Amino acid sequence: MITKALLFRFESQTDEDTMDTFLEDLATEVSWEKTTRAWFGIRYMRGEFGVLSSFEDEAGREAHLAGTAMATLVGAEHRLMTAAPRITKVEILGSKMPQVLEGVAKGLVLRFKAKPGKEAEVAKMMRDCLPLVEKEAGTLAWFANQYDESHFGTFAVFADNASRFAHLTGQIPRALGMTGLSLLGGAPEVHMVDILTGTSRQRD
Repeated sequence: MITKALLFRFESQTDEDTMDTFLEDLATEVSWEKTTRAWFGIRYMRGEFGVLSSFEDEAGREAHLAGTAMATLVGAEHRLMTAAPRITKVEILGSKMPQVLEGVAKGLVLRFKAKPGKEAEVAKMMRDCLPLVEKEAGTLAWFANQYDESHFGTFAVFADNASRFAHLTGQIPRALGMTGLSLLGGAPEVHMVDILTGTSRQRD
């Protein structure tokens, strides 16, 4: 079961084609890591990129941080980035991962803050969303994230815009809308992103 993740975000100082190629090459390096369950190269808007990696446990996350792919990413700072990547350790509350992950092109990032004292209820709500996501054929992979004590979110990937729109207008956003006034400290941030490359690995 996936329980840990790492999120890297950084600004590019090079053209998009160069960054796309860099992330594709990095995905090949990551594919050799036995404890990295999934890895996605992400393009936000206005020259911002990111990487999300997921693991079964803390040992897998630490192995990734100490690996060659991480050294390659950090080593590209002065050549490709405007500053060092921003790194966030993420707790995974629930996830959907297929046996084979392919055809991924689009992503959706939601981020929101729990009201003070409502953190445990928000975490439970996120876990309860998993059976709904399992029924969405177009949602290829999905992660319920806890970034810190009060900040939560989801990351989902799709083959196309139609599948992303179906998820965005499905039961999970409706559930967030119904509970938003009582549990959340404001409207969720919504980021529609491109998935440039990715790799996944089942447990040996």
